[in-house]
Amino acid sequence: MKEIDIASWRRREHFELFRAADLPFYNVNARVDISGLREYAKAHSLSFNTLLICLTMRSLNRIENFKLRARGESVVIHEVIHPSFAHLKDGDDLFSFITVDFTEDVFELDRTVRTAIEECHSYFNFEKVAGRDDFVFISAMPWISFTGIDHTLSFNKNDGIPRVTWGKYFDDRGRTQLPFNIRVNHMFVDGLHVGLFFAELNREIEEIREQSRLISAST
Repeated sequence: MKEIDIASWRRREHFELFRAADLPFYNVNARVDISGLREYAKAHSLSFNTLLICLTMRSLNRIENFKLRARGESVVIHEVIHPSFAHLKDGDDLFSFITVDFTEDVFELDRTVRTAIEECHSYFNFEKVAGRDDFVFISAMPWISFTGIDHTLSFNKNDGIPRVTWGKYFDDRGRTQLPFNIRVNHMFVDGLHVGLFFAELNREIEEIREQSRLISAST
């Protein structure tokens, strides 16, 4: 993590403009083509949800705006941001928050997530997240193919932690589509950066498809 020199920061005027807003947050809802991802996860004994978390976090970590946070009158940028996600255990109707250190290796991340879920014995482990803001909050809503969604808000304008939610995937003309939402703080993230995120996410998904095609061609 390093502190930004706000006086010489190219984004200073935009930061100050949106910091003056009462609620500088906004949501973007989109459909993401995830055709082939479920099959890839199944073939490699991966959690489908963890695969989505991994691809999302890879994409967010490549765009520095999503790693910016306000600290009082200062702004810092994290080297890496990590997933903190809602998990619903079988037989329970109350979710837990699971927080893990991010790694780009999906197989290592899958093992880390499975271990964290097994070791989770409370709904919220506040000790693990106290004083930290190097997260992305992620939720899955696999019961609804939503067209729009909002998030619980505090009135802390400095809250720069992105929120991500995906819904129930569905078939559309032979392609698997996933409702996908991201909420960001305009102090740090503009529409351009959200667009770059979705471009990165689509590129990550296409790489998975290409790996699957290469494996199929070699067998």
